[in-house]
Amino acid sequence: RELSKDPSVHVTLLEARPRLGGRIVTHRNLIPHDLELAGRVPLGSSSLVYDFGASWIHGVDPANPLFEIAQKSGMEYVHTDSDVMFMRPGEEVMKQEESNHLWQVVWDILDHAQEFSKEHRDEIEEGKSFKEWLKEYLDKTQSTDPEGENYLEAKVKEWVPGLSMYWADENAIPLEKVSMKYMDAEDIFPGDHSLVINGFDRVVKVVSSGIKSHVRVLLEHVVERIEYDESEVRVSTSQGLFTADKLICTLPLGVLKHQHSTLFSPPLPHPKQQAISRLGFGTMYKILLFFPVCFWPLHKHFINFLPSALTIPHANLVTHFGLNEKQVEALTVYMQDLANYSSLMPQYNIPILVGYATNRAAELMERLTDEEARMVYLCQMAHYFPILIQEEGTGVEGQLVGKALWPSVSFMSRWNQDPFARGSYTSIPIHAAQSDLETFTVPVGARSYGTLCGGDDYEVDGNDKEGDNSKQQQQQKLKAVDDAENGRIFFAGEHTSPSRFASVHGALMTGQREAAKVLGQHHSF
Repeated sequence: RELSKDPSVHVTLLEARPRLGGRIVTHRNLIPHDLELAGRVPLGSSSLVYDFGASWIHGVDPANPLFEIAQKSGMEYVHTDSDVMFMRPGEEVMKQEESNHLWQVVWDILDHAQEFSKEHRDEIEEGKSFKEWLKEYLDKTQSTDPEGENYLEAKVKEWVPGLSMYWADENAIPLEKVSMKYMDAEDIFPGDHSLVINGFDRVVKVVSSGIKSHVRVLLEHVVERIEYDESEVRVSTSQGLFTADKLICTLPLGVLKHQHSTLFSPPLPHPKQQAISRLGFGTMYKILLFFPVCFWPLHKHFINFLPSALTIPHANLVTHFGLNEKQVEALTVYMQDLANYSSLMPQYNIPILVGYATNRAAELMERLTDEEARMVYLCQMAHYFPILIQEEGTGVEGQLVGKALWPSVSFMSRWNQDPFARGSYTSIPIHAAQSDLETFTVPVGARSYGTLCGGDDYEVDGNDKEGDNSKQQQQQKLKAVDDAENGRIFFAGEHTSPSRFASVHGALMTGQREAAKVLGQHHSF
C-alpha cells in the first residue's frame, strides 16, 4: 500500500496462499446452518465470525496504527478482564478475592522483573531465564512478618510460579527460555487489550483496499528461491520467475528458520543467519468447542486451571474418554501448563469455549485429529467438571449430563504445521538479544568477489583489467553483505520490529518503515 502511493514505482506482490492476510485468518462461514438445524451446535453459532489467528488489539489508543484502521473498518472489540480460577482437580474454585489478589501479585512481580531487566541489563547473563530469576525472587521474600516489605503468604508463593506461566502463554515461549535480560523489550501501547468480535480480517480489507490499481497482486505464488546480485533480484516461484530492483521479504520467522539456508543465494549475512537461529518463534494453538449448554461460570471471560508438577491425567478419565497414547502425551503436557479457555458466553450468550495451548502442548495438539483433540480437552475439563462424566438420569430434571454435554463439533488451528507460517509469533529467548531483531532493519546486498588461483579473495571493481596477469585465473562469486545504503533485499514483519514484535501493529509499522527506505533509495538515483 505504501509503495503503491508512488506511481513511478512498479510493485508486484507475491503471496503463497490463495488469500491475503497471512496469520490473520477469519472464518465467516465456518458453521453451516444445517449443523444448527440438526442440533449439533448451539443456535446462533453459524452467524458468528471466528479468528484462528490474530484476534486482539494490544493497546486501544490513537498511537497504535491499528486504532485508525479499526475505526475505518467498523471493527468491534471488547475489553475482557473477568476470570475464574481452578486449582487442583477435586478442589473448589478459588474465591474471586483470592484470585484477584494472586493475579495482582503476579502482575506486580512481572512489572518488577521488567524494571529489573531495564536497570540491570548489563549485569544480567544472556543465559539467565525469567524462571530462574523468579525462583531467586521468591526465595528472597521470606519475611515472617505479614506487615513486612518482603512478605508473601506461603500459599501465594506456592501458586505464583504456575500462574506466571501466563507470560509464557502470552508470548508463546516456555518460562525457562524467557530471556531475563530482555524482559522489557516489548514496548506496549497504552490502552486496553481488547478482543475483536466481528472479524480481524477487517484490517486486511482496509489495508488492501488502499493498494492502487497499478500494483500486481498474485496469489498462490509460492516463493522457492531468491537470488540477487549487484544489479537485480530474481525470485523463482511455483508459477514462474520474477525480476526486480528491490525486494521486501515478509516471510515469517518460522519459515525463515526452516528455509533460509536453501532459499537465498547468496546465503544471508552471518548476523541475519544468527538472528534467525537465536530468536524464538512459538505456536499459539486454538480449538473451538461447541457445547449444547453452558455448565461453566456464565459471566466469566476466562477459565484458568493452575498447573501442578504432580498433575497427571486420571487413569479412569483417560479410559472413560478412550484416549490413545498420543492424546495422553498431549494432555499430560497441557495439564502441567497453565491450561486456559476463553468463554464466548459474555459476548454472545452462546455456549462456546475457545481452548488454548502453547509451546510443546500446542505442537502435540496439532498432531491430533480434530476429534482426538476435542476428547483431550473434554478429559482435561472433566477433572474439574464431574458433570461431564455423570451417567444419564443422575442430573437435576431436564439437566444435560455426561455424553449429552459433549460437543460433537470442534475446529482447531494448525499454525505450527502450516508451511507458510511454521508457528505464530516471535519472542526473545535466552542467548538471544534485542539486537537480533534490529539486524533485520538493515537491507542486504551482494558484492562480487574474485578468487585467485591461490585461493585468496579480492573484491571486483570497475578498474579490474581483463588482461591483468595476477587475476587471469579468477572465478567471480557473490557474497551477501548488510548494506544500509544500497541493499536490495529488505525485511518486514513482526519479527523485524525491535520493540513491537509479536503483534499485528508491529508488522504494519515495519511495512511502512521498509517502504520508506525503498522509496528513499528510488528517489536518490
